[in-house]
Amino acid sequence: MSENINKKRISSLSLPNYPIGCESKWRWPTILEDRLSARLYDWLVDTGSLTARLKQYCQEFTVEILTEGNYPLSDDEKIKLNLVENVGFVREVLLKLDGTPWVFARSVMPLNMLTAPGGELDKLGNRSLGSVLFSAPDMQRSEIEIAEFDAQSNVYGLSCQLTSSLKTSLFGRRSCFLLGGKLLLVSEVFLPDALAYK
Repeated sequence: MSENINKKRISSLSLPNYPIGCESKWRWPTILEDRLSARLYDWLVDTGSLTARLKQYCQEFTVEILTEGNYPLSDDEKIKLNLVENVGFVREVLLKLDGTPWVFARSVMPLNMLTAPGGELDKLGNRSLGSVLFSAPDMQRSEIEIAEFDAQSNVYGLSCQLTSSLKTSLFGRRSCFLLGGKLLLVSEVFLPDALAYK
């Protein structure tokens, strides 16, 4: 599928909650382990850099920005980030391998993080967030949670616009990263063409 076709499909989205978001019931991995293949479970609970792992499976790794800016956060996201403010900086991207979207990623952070030392995360452009996080010597990561996204979710709706290889449901993971003394929440959902499902 060509890059132009993908851009046209994304631009024609009429999802009810844009940005897309990652609303779901997040659980500890062991709760869903019995329902998942060993390969998918391994991708979900891997604590290394997802960017570095993805790059092993392609000639060209690219990041396509869907949206970034100041947006309202869900109650769940505010709890994870210990925030009372309703608005945070949100960045949603597609991680593509040789032009094929494998991962939808949503990063959420407090607005004051953007002005913290090393926190210029609103200026990433087409670089992956992982390339910044995993090169920071003081970065700490929380336990990983995983979730299922069924056909009623916005993420699933996005996947229908990107591929004909549809799944009954999609799976993703999230964790908090501590950087420069401040928390950010990163959620990553594997799209139907990802190797995790093969």
